[in-house]
Amino acid sequence: MRINGSSLDPLRPTPASIPAVQRPAQEIAQSPAAKTVKSDSVQISDAGRRLNTEEANAMTPERVAELRTKALNGAYNTLDAVDQVARRILTRGDL
Repeated sequence: MRINGSSLDPLRPTPASIPAVQRPAQEIAQSPAAKTVKSDSVQISDAGRRLNTEEANAMTPERVAELRTKALNGAYNTLDAVDQVARRILTRGDL
């Protein structure tokens, strides 16, 4: 996600806190009459959209019930399952 030109940026001073600077008349005359208006915008990447979709569909009550049943029946009590969980924890940095 990229955020452009946030007006709430605490690192940028507000116009009222910047002292006024005297500019030469020649510079003022050469300034464009119409100033461009800046606006904020946000762009969400395709990867971000996929994450949102995956999270919304990931844990339905039916899916939770299915996983609970498998766990209670011992489906995950194998060295392969333990290895996969350990590798995922390490690669995601959850430790």
